[in-house]
Amino acid sequence: EQENIRIDEAYYKELFYSLYPRLVSYSFNFVKDNFLAEEVVENVMLQLWENRIKFEKIIDVKSYLYTMVRNGSLLALKKERKIVELDASLSDETPEFDFTILEEELYAALTEALNSLPEKCKEVFELSCLEGMKYKDIAEQLNISVNTVKSQRARAIDLLKEKLKNHSELLFILLFL
Repeated sequence: EQENIRIDEAYYKELFYSLYPRLVSYSFNFVKDNFLAEEVVENVMLQLWENRIKFEKIIDVKSYLYTMVRNGSLLALKKERKIVELDASLSDETPEFDFTILEEELYAALTEALNSLPEKCKEVFELSCLEGMKYKDIAEQLNISVNTVKSQRARAIDLLKEKLKNHSELLFILLFL
């Protein structure tokens, strides 16, 4: 028959320092978050210390701690899931609104920038980049040379980059034109 273990300060410190890293690793397998795993283990170890008189009746403290860490991890996950679900339900109402505003602001910025281009630049840019026409076809339609089409297109992109420098989303798109 095994003797019950008295949890005094020395035994507790030894237990804490020898098991803490393994218990955190064990908790991490459940919660997948190092900070949360440490929090779970610290709470379990605090419970052990605060209720040490009750725990003196336990024969295998190590196994008991692993069980407590598993239960604590699962409880923490349940709480996290509720928070995530609450966040999701709250945010379901706003993304469309925010996205629409962002989309409209970007569209307005692009339209304003396009309208500020010199007429030939704007025309070449729209035919080339927005309508996807080939340089040769644009040159024929506008009765200008292919080199003029290329230079007007390049000029339009440079001017747009300058006008849209505060709108990185649109600049990103311009990089691919």
